[in-house]
Amino acid sequence: MRDRILNATIQTLCLRGYPGTTARAIASTGGFAPGVIYYYFADLDDLLVETASFTSQRRMTRYREVLAGTKKAAEMVTRLRTLYEEDSLCGHIAAVQELVAGCRPGSKLAERIAKVTKEWELMAEEVLRELLRGLPFARLLTVPVLARSSVAFYLGMQTLSHVDGDEGRIEQTFAQALRLARVLDRLPRLYLRQT
Repeated sequence: MRDRILNATIQTLCLRGYPGTTARAIASTGGFAPGVIYYYFADLDDLLVETASFTSQRRMTRYREVLAGTKKAAEMVTRLRTLYEEDSLCGHIAAVQELVAGCRPGSKLAERIAKVTKEWELMAEEVLRELLRGLPFARLLTVPVLARSSVAFYLGMQTLSHVDGDEGRIEQTFAQALRLARVLDRLPRLYLRQT
């Protein structure tokens, strides 16, 4: 039942936005009585905080499954494009957008969003380190900064597309990334020999 409530919260955030995600609206979306929410969560704020972690962990598990063992940049971009589509279809991106929009500085929700964002940045670091390993220019890059920028860009790209309805920028971004990835895949890798 707890997962059912969390899934209903994600759907409600997508359909009604942060201001419309009330206990009554969530219950209506999920097909249960509003009181059930308070059996599992202290209050609506607690539910929203847990929703941030729930959707993030579920998607992060999926990302790790899909990206595991990917060595080529072009393959990585193709897989990321598929994951992005999944994020859109399951409501993850829209829910996270609404949760971020509803954050008040210093709130438990803001604290949780910051925590899950850091987890995504750490995963992005892992992926980028593997992808850049052995490339001649890799030492010029600060991977944690690149990882933070990637996560921020991902969220920002979706936010702008949501505001103006222009999904073309997403397609253009992935197409550009694929072209660059193909060039990266042609570069020789320089590995240090261990003696």
